[in-house]
Amino acid sequence: MTTLDEAVLARNDRYVRQFVEAFQLCPYAKSCRESGKLHRRVVRARADALPAIREIEEMPENAVEVVLLIFPEERADGEPSARAFEAYCATLREQMFAAHPAGAPFYCVAFHPDLPRDLQDAHRAVRFIRRSPDPTLQLVRASVLQSVRGQRAGGSRYLDVSRLSLEEAMALVSPISLSERIAAANLETLRREGPDRLEALLASLRLGGHP
Repeated sequence: MTTLDEAVLARNDRYVRQFVEAFQLCPYAKSCRESGKLHRRVVRARADALPAIREIEEMPENAVEVVLLIFPEERADGEPSARAFEAYCATLREQMFAAHPAGAPFYCVAFHPDLPRDLQDAHRAVRFIRRSPDPTLQLVRASVLQSVRGQRAGGSRYLDVSRLSLEEAMALVSPISLSERIAAANLETLRREGPDRLEALLASLRLGGHP
């Protein structure tokens, strides 16, 4: 691992700890990291992403639940760049589906430093929370979401949650949408803590410092 890779991973770790965990924006983030089931990898080029995913898919299922593929060399120059990265994520997700007709092992979603700050409602605010220091792909193991649903619903009927959005998959956990409750709580947190202050924090984490 190069010194640059170490700096990229440290930057991401600060984002996870000082933003996502510190403000409890994801109820599973801290436990996943502390259990060692969060896997982070620096990816230098888009062409390297799919081979990296194939390697990760071969890892034991109980070894990794969430993956962060970090692209420090992707251009991050405003919302057009963020939209392009989200489109790339969608294309990559289709490739993952094509390789696993019975259901992809992971669901993939894009994080990017230039995702919009739109706090008009809870679901729009999700993109602001995904404003990571570097363009990043988050992979969540589909079987983890599936098992949570089975525990809550009292059944084990197969459902390919990898074909749903992460929010849709979480919504299956209970009759009252878990994703809606988390999104609503997060919006309340963003408004309480102050969007300007949190935006400054995110900017500082991107630069590697403190506001």
